[in-house]
Amino acid sequence: MRLALLAAVLTLLATWLGLTLTYVGVLNLRISGLDDDNELLASLIAEAALAREDEPVRVPAGVSSFLVSERGSIAAHVYLDHELIWSGGTVGAPRPLDAERLLSGAGGFTARDWRVFTVRDEDAGIVVQVGRPLQGMRDVLSPYPEVALGVGLLVALVSGGLAWAVVGVALRPLRRLTAATERFDSADDVPDIRGRDEPARLAQAFSRLLTTIKVQREREHRFLAYAAHELRTPLSALRAGLEAVHAGRLEMTPDMVQRLHREAIRLESLAQNLLALSSAEAGDATLERTDLEQLAAEAYDRFLPLALEKGLALELDTAPAAVSGDVRLLDQALGNLMSNALRVTTSGRIVLRCGVVDQVAFVEVIDTGPGLARRVEGKGLGLRVVRAVAEAHGGGFELAASNGVTQARLWMPADA
Repeated sequence: MRLALLAAVLTLLATWLGLTLTYVGVLNLRISGLDDDNELLASLIAEAALAREDEPVRVPAGVSSFLVSERGSIAAHVYLDHELIWSGGTVGAPRPLDAERLLSGAGGFTARDWRVFTVRDEDAGIVVQVGRPLQGMRDVLSPYPEVALGVGLLVALVSGGLAWAVVGVALRPLRRLTAATERFDSADDVPDIRGRDEPARLAQAFSRLLTTIKVQREREHRFLAYAAHELRTPLSALRAGLEAVHAGRLEMTPDMVQRLHREAIRLESLAQNLLALSSAEAGDATLERTDLEQLAAEAYDRFLPLALEKGLALELDTAPAAVSGDVRLLDQALGNLMSNALRVTTSGRIVLRCGVVDQVAFVEVIDTGPGLARRVEGKGLGLRVVRAVAEAHGGGFELAASNGVTQARLWMPADA
């Protein structure tokens, strides 16, 4: 409404200004035409007056007939030393036509509602004045202000109506987006906004923002539900054990302490995985140049005692593999792969490898355990973290099993 009113007011002012300038231009153009005609007549009459010698002034026949044919709307006077010696045209014209220019000066001027042109010859003492009344022209132009007012109001109304319609169409995407924002908590999708004008582009940017917020909220809901599900079992076990000891149903034996310690370690591992999963899925990765070979070597040193404890052979087969990645997330993902392999492998060996093939850096864990073969989809928390970390680095995760061997590979673009 405000834009439509503003457009109407501005259009009205612009229209009135344009019509006023047009009126002034037409008036000045008409006066200029009168001056040209009056100057021509005055020059012809002045030539006749200068050629009279001692006889009366005799103007050309064409001039005399023109003065008569103008129906009294033109007057011509000839003065000699300020005395009227000849007059033609209307007899009701003021005498002199322009008293100021009779004494001095020449050219076209307005005097007593007459447009008068004065021609002077100082040597001969001749002054010729030809004039026409302006009243007729003013009568013709008098309806102009009323017409201009009506035209201005009409144009302003049309302009306001068009502005209302155009602005309404332009703001339609914003209205749709406003409606979607008001029902943001419902299941309705954010509308698809089309167009290239500024309101449409603003609506599209805000629509993308709403979509991002909605996706993040859904991700948070899924993450909280997943975290609650994963943490429920170890927390329940830890609480049940502590409550049993507190109630006196169980004694705090070394075996009980060890079991509670395992549950605490499990909770710690779950918390680390959940934090890594949240950071990876949110794209909150701090990228820096690192080498997967170094991470693999550190993981080998960290898990070697556990492998020896289970009687497994742990082998390291690495080559330089520089990447741009988040060391914390990559280390967590590699630790998950090693933990899964150690958990499901009861005999045989585990191989930790890394390298670069066709500008793709990879790190993989190969084991002879059967456990991972039943989890090819990677739905466990640990493997879900590995997949999220790989995707956060522009790579992927592959899990395959065949002939009693399971291969879990994390890959990403190599850093040049």
